[in-house]
Amino acid sequence: MGSSLSSFAQQKDSMKTKMSDAATYAAVPTSDMWEFGINAGLAIMEGSIPYDPSFGIGLHLRKALDHTFSIRLDGVYLATQGSAGSNGPYLATYHAGEFIKSWNAPLSSLTGQVIISLNNGRWDAGLRKINPYIFVGAGVANSDTKLTYTDGTSETMQIGGRLASTIVPVGEGGVGIAFRVSDKFNIGVEEKLSTIFGKRGGVVDGHIGQYRDVFSYTNLRLNFNIGGGDKNNPKTLPLWWTGPADKMNADIAELKARPKFDPTDTDGDGVIDMFDKEPNTPAGARVDTHGVALDSDGDGVPDYRDKEPFSPPGYPVDKDGVAIVPKPAYLTEPEVNKVVTTKLAQWDASHTANAAPVKGIADWFLPMIHFDFNSSSVKESDFGNLHNVAEVMKANPSISVVVTGHTDKVSSEGYNEALSYKRAQAAIDHLVKKYNIDRSRLILNYDGKKEVLVNTKSANYMNRRVEFKVAEGETEMTAPARSMKSKHYKGNKNAGY
Repeated sequence: MGSSLSSFAQQKDSMKTKMSDAATYAAVPTSDMWEFGINAGLAIMEGSIPYDPSFGIGLHLRKALDHTFSIRLDGVYLATQGSAGSNGPYLATYHAGEFIKSWNAPLSSLTGQVIISLNNGRWDAGLRKINPYIFVGAGVANSDTKLTYTDGTSETMQIGGRLASTIVPVGEGGVGIAFRVSDKFNIGVEEKLSTIFGKRGGVVDGHIGQYRDVFSYTNLRLNFNIGGGDKNNPKTLPLWWTGPADKMNADIAELKARPKFDPTDTDGDGVIDMFDKEPNTPAGARVDTHGVALDSDGDGVPDYRDKEPFSPPGYPVDKDGVAIVPKPAYLTEPEVNKVVTTKLAQWDASHTANAAPVKGIADWFLPMIHFDFNSSSVKESDFGNLHNVAEVMKANPSISVVVTGHTDKVSSEGYNEALSYKRAQAAIDHLVKKYNIDRSRLILNYDGKKEVLVNTKSANYMNRRVEFKVAEGETEMTAPARSMKSKHYKGNKNAGY
């Protein structure tokens, strides 16, 4: 079985390697990525008068439309110039009798281009290391031609009475090749030819010739891929660096790398060896979905060896998984008796009805009862609460209870004081008559509508109540004046004296 497990482990490692290779088989192409580039190079102009080599610089921004076509916004400055030299002076086209000694015609242009990649017709897989391309474009340019004549004078050339420094249409085309250095950077070499349209196109150097004047720009480009990244795959490139079949070929390679299905379950735990992370668990051992033996209490001892599979948490366990729990420090019987005796000695519940109770008794919870609107009759649903109050008083014959009546905010203050008094009196009468509670142990208080539980001016059930509390030296309040006149009193037998 050891040989079988070793062979299986090798198979799984090989499978992982193949699937990893398939995953990185090709970059993730994306049309969301842009290319930003800077360039510099040699600028010359082929015209009627010989040129002198000069320089050019520029910037561009490029975006893919698909694997073959992309668009580019290109801006350049070409410092083109020339002189008659040993060939002798050239007659100025628009200035009779003037001979040109030298010319200076820098060209600034902004053009839009369509670029066609030439190597994406191949269906072989893998990233492109080079990207040859051709392009055409058109846009606008500004050309300011300065002529110097043989007599030493100079001026800006005019055509038809207009200054030569003007915006003119320009067309261009060219070829290039880029070399991929990394997934984010490549270097390109490019040759671009530009010409100005219109009648200006053949006299940029001031002398009319047989052919249209052409600007040539041979340049080196440093290109950077920006935006459109994929955090799950760092190999993200613009579409022109990958072929249209790359993604399909990567999927095919991943399918080929997958192992053949093998239902073998060596340890018989219900998880086949292809997915079993513990392919040698003992027979009968319970396992999870990955084939790993269960450890229900997480103590490091698998259940099939654990004599206490549900050990109490927080304690160390022995080699059999049994928790090592220290024995509790129980009190002995004499110690318990001593504690009880001490507590009883501190308890003194003897006091008169008007004396302050022993600390803690005043905090006892006693229920409250509620009343219907404009009524002082005790509701049958509150008989149970009054029974609880009576039982507490019977069990503690030394305590007295303050009984305080309350109302809601409907009607006048005088009316509500009388109504709250009657409610407290009704509760006291119930306790005295039904449970034989000594009337002297019940201290009647009333509060009217001053202390509401729910702060609202409308009728509210929670505010119509009687509360009970252990007395702490309170005295009974005298009955209020008879002030039960209200619109709510009319016809209500429970609302008056």
